[in-house]
Amino acid sequence: MENGEHYEAGGPLFIYVGGEWEISEASISRGHVYDMASELKGYLFYTEHRFYGKSHPTVDLRTDKLKYLNIDQALADLAHFVVEKRKTIPGAENAGVIMIGGSYSATMVSWFRQKYPHLVNGAWASSAPVFAKVEFTEYKEIVTESIQLVGGQKCADRIERAIKQTEELLARGEYAQVAQEFKLCSDVDLSNPLDKMNFFSSLSDEFAGVVQYHSTGDIEGICRVVEDSSITDDMQALAKIVTQALTSTNCNSYGYKAMVDFYKNTAWNHGAAVSSMRQWLYQTCAEYGWYQISGSSKQIFGSSFPVDLFVKLCGDLYDGIFDETRMQNNADRTNVIYGGWNPEVTNVFFTHGQIDPWRAMGIQKDLNEHSPAVVIPGAAHCADLSSITAQDSAEMRAAKEKILELVKKWLA
Repeated sequence: MENGEHYEAGGPLFIYVGGEWEISEASISRGHVYDMASELKGYLFYTEHRFYGKSHPTVDLRTDKLKYLNIDQALADLAHFVVEKRKTIPGAENAGVIMIGGSYSATMVSWFRQKYPHLVNGAWASSAPVFAKVEFTEYKEIVTESIQLVGGQKCADRIERAIKQTEELLARGEYAQVAQEFKLCSDVDLSNPLDKMNFFSSLSDEFAGVVQYHSTGDIEGICRVVEDSSITDDMQALAKIVTQALTSTNCNSYGYKAMVDFYKNTAWNHGAAVSSMRQWLYQTCAEYGWYQISGSSKQIFGSSFPVDLFVKLCGDLYDGIFDETRMQNNADRTNVIYGGWNPEVTNVFFTHGQIDPWRAMGIQKDLNEHSPAVVIPGAAHCADLSSITAQDSAEMRAAKEKILELVKKWLA
């Protein structure tokens, strides 16, 4: 997608890079990147990542076709895109190029600057995880810290007690009581280790989703439900979080087999592909890991969803080509190629939100004098991509002003 409404010949090319999602016009018709392109008379693009959205390079998503879905190819696609646009846009043959990404696409723009420095002047990486790690225990640690910070210690303590109570009931074989309380679908068998792991992983993800994309009132809202004093039983208060939106005929489908059966579908028009999850899960197995597991005592979600759940999932979804050793080697390979914590890169601005759990895998301190980093207090995942407004905190405003200042410097 493109927006050339502010472009003047000789102006820069702003490329907003898409990640594991379908791109839409909104991101190039408003927001901070749009504002910068407008001020600097730039041409604005939004690229879609191969295998996501409407970008279907293969007939379907069978495992053997997914070998074409990888970071190396995705960055090469971007390189081709830059070369072509410089050729075809009037007055752009020597145009400066600025890339912007959020989340996984922020990882992409920082690695693009490292791999193709001759094709990009600088990049803004908002909420970029750069270190590939199979056992991403830190994620739920920061979810916990953010709940404590925004929702309060009382809320965090009750969640922790409720999870412990649930774990203890299951350890005693009280499967039916737990299933009834959480309104689990009939195919969920909590005596099956995989169903139990997926159940606890899914419970923790209910909170993680709220924390990662928090806007004022979100974490506070979920904590009001948790802390409802009319519910004296901790587990019942926790169950309300995942049952309050269900109709009388609905249930929570936390069964492992149902999940595998769904994501094994290979048709482009099936929910597995439309949701991007068949593709993204493949990338995690083949390149990154980033499984948000239990395993740390510094989080409130118990110890019942270890990495085994995701190792089994990768094997089951993709014809048995992944096991734990291979997945670990894949993550190691990514870090060797792209530098892990020490990417050899200049002219990248790394920004993170303090309450965003992904920041644990990102650059949170200046990498070098040409690649600064900032953690914005109270901010969530990719929250800084929006336009400057009166509602911005002083630190948020400063980060947005800094990227504009850096872009001008990189283009000079």
